[in-house]
Amino acid sequence: MKKLLPILLILCFSLAGFSQNKGYKIKMKVNGMQDSTCFLINYFGNKRYYKDTAQFNKEGVIIFSGEEQHHGGIYTLYSGNKILFEFVINNEPVIELETDTNDYLGNMKVKKSKENEIFFGHMKFITNKQKESQPYREKINDKNTSDKEKKAISEKLEKIGKEVNNYRLDIIKKYPDLFVSVIFKTMKEPEAPTFEEIESDSLKRLLRYEHIKTRFWDDVDFSDARINYTPLYHNKLEKYFKSIVYPMPDSIIKEVDILISKAKANDDIFKYTVHHLLSYYERSKIMGMDAIFSHIGLNYYTHELAFWADSAQIEKVQDRARKIAPLLIGKQAINLSLLDTSGNNWVNMYRDVKAEYTVLIFWDPDCGHCKKELPKLAHYMDSIKDILDVKVYSVSSHHNEEWKNFIKDNNLDFINVAVPQEVYKDQQKATEYIIKGLTDLKSLNYNTTYDIFTTPQLYLLDKDKKIIAKKLDTGLLKTVLKKEEERKKK
Repeated sequence: MKKLLPILLILCFSLAGFSQNKGYKIKMKVNGMQDSTCFLINYFGNKRYYKDTAQFNKEGVIIFSGEEQHHGGIYTLYSGNKILFEFVINNEPVIELETDTNDYLGNMKVKKSKENEIFFGHMKFITNKQKESQPYREKINDKNTSDKEKKAISEKLEKIGKEVNNYRLDIIKKYPDLFVSVIFKTMKEPEAPTFEEIESDSLKRLLRYEHIKTRFWDDVDFSDARINYTPLYHNKLEKYFKSIVYPMPDSIIKEVDILISKAKANDDIFKYTVHHLLSYYERSKIMGMDAIFSHIGLNYYTHELAFWADSAQIEKVQDRARKIAPLLIGKQAINLSLLDTSGNNWVNMYRDVKAEYTVLIFWDPDCGHCKKELPKLAHYMDSIKDILDVKVYSVSSHHNEEWKNFIKDNNLDFINVAVPQEVYKDQQKATEYIIKGLTDLKSLNYNTTYDIFTTPQLYLLDKDKKIIAKKLDTGLLKTVLKKEEERKKK
């Protein structure tokens, strides 16, 4: 069950209703329920939020009423720490339902509400079809079922699927003005042709994929904000970017732009789309996906477009997106010039580090994780020194004796550099070094430049110092280097 949030959180997501009508009454009788509190809950995306509260009387009757209609959507009746059933609200001044606790769906009677008459009729139909298909699904998953039997079962399941699809299409055709028709249209997904005339299986798969991708949103009305108050738009959004779009930043960014352009048809849909995609890619643990967060933040989470956010929130997102932008995979790494262990030589990463690959690592001598990872990296570098042209530009947070001792004790045969300690004590020294051309502000403030909040942080750069990969450990570094070498050979 979805987590139920406090009713005050509704204020964060409150949007304009759809009805011009005034007043509504929702009467429900649930035989077997009495003298208990009940909550009316609405969807917003894939979350549920408290909307209203009422009390069952001794006869199991509950009434929600008010002067202002609730916005259209799928709602939930919740009582006794469980969901009783879902139903539809959409501009009907009176909704009257009756059922009982033995079987909420099976015994549902819709006394007033055309929307719910169709909605529950559909739910009952689907339930019967699920029961009908269950034995087939069990049989097809049985390891003793022959291939011939599986083929026959697949045909039967396909037939049931078509019956369900035709049932929904028939409702859409008969009741085009009902919200349930919008629900079923939003649920629809394109069916790809079989392309029987094409011999190549790989080409068939490609053509089917392209057909589904290009038509995935055909039946979604982006101007209708009611779909936000069902889980359907959210589910399609997630499926599209998780399972349909090719999982590469450039491909995803292209599709993000296309979808957000469609979403601009309605402010509420635009808001949800931008907010969801921004949050989704900000949380992503997949390397390179921060490019999508940065793109959305810089192009859509702006003062002109993000009408739902205050200036402080917009600036926070924009600042984060700007920091990430220069550090994306494929970008040229920002040059650094820092002091080596001798205390005499400033090593410029671009000028002085010439190699097929550069490992750029940021670490802290006081960091426990760093103390484990740096020796592993040193061992790996030693094992490939005669195979690959790789150099390590190792940036420490401290230029002190502890740092030097750790390097010696662990044989860190790297280009070991750090910001000189006096810079932290005397700003004049920093200015002096910069004026002399030994370093620059980005190097001395490398934590900000490279967005270093935790250590160790490891980047892999190519011979031109372009970022191949980042946020690696030694194990992942091995994998990435192996793939890079394989790619070059191909």
